Amino acid sequence: MSTESVSVPAAAPTDGLPQLRTYTATTEDDRVDGLRLIADSVAQQRQIASKMLIFHPLHLAGFALFIAILLQRFWKTNDDLYMLGPTIGGIVMACLVAVRWATGRYLTYAEETNWDWLGDDRMIVVRWGEEIIGALVLGWADEAAKKKQGRRKRGKAIVRAWTVRLKYRGKGVGEGLLEEAVKVAGERGADGIVFERDHANSKRILPSFYNSFMDQQEAKAEKALEKVADEKGNFRQRRSSPTWGSR
Repeated sequence: MSTESVSVPAAAPTDGLPQLRTYTATTEDDRVDGLRLIADSVAQQRQIASKMLIFHPLHLAGFALFIAILLQRFWKTNDDLYMLGPTIGGIVMACLVAVRWATGRYLTYAEETNWDWLGDDRMIVVRWGEEIIGALVLGWADEAAKKKQGRRKRGKAIVRAWTVRLKYRGKGVGEGLLEEAVKVAGERGADGIVFERDHANSKRILPSFYNSFMDQQEAKAEKALEKVADEKGNFRQRRSSPTWGSR
């Protein structure tokens, strides 16, 4: 009596992985997690600003020159190093404290990213398993003014915040958020979608020549939104329609 071997299909590589979902948050827990993620992204700007202060070429050159002068003036024998070592360490600590103080306002901005700031705007989130890993806040330009007019009128949707948890960046999560925002804006009859001028990560507390990295990141975000809007939205078709502006 012979038996036939039964082949078992190999499991797919993605079997067992958590599900990735992008959706509008409707529960308080999801909105809280999304808001917390946005506030964290604002606080993280403090680290970026601190690095810009510490590693700015002019600051490094000035610090090196100061230490060189200090050593030239006071280092006569090896015994002088016992005094110069703690002195230089104290100077470094003082500089770090100054950097911490100069960038501390970002923590205040993070604390202000709260329920009052969010209001009734739509929170779009990305969930990976049980974890919220991305969040976007979508509002509507001049919403209050349109309500006073007592009629529906097209306008632009505005992105008030857009962030992804650090370890998930560069994996398409942020683009998925933008695509969902464009979709929602289209469903609401928007004639365009842009970043709000005063969005969550737009604050700058240092002089402009320290902000080049953050400004470049913001420019990339604006280009990414424009690209998704052109590819996934139908805003241009609406503007060219004969009935555009009739509502």
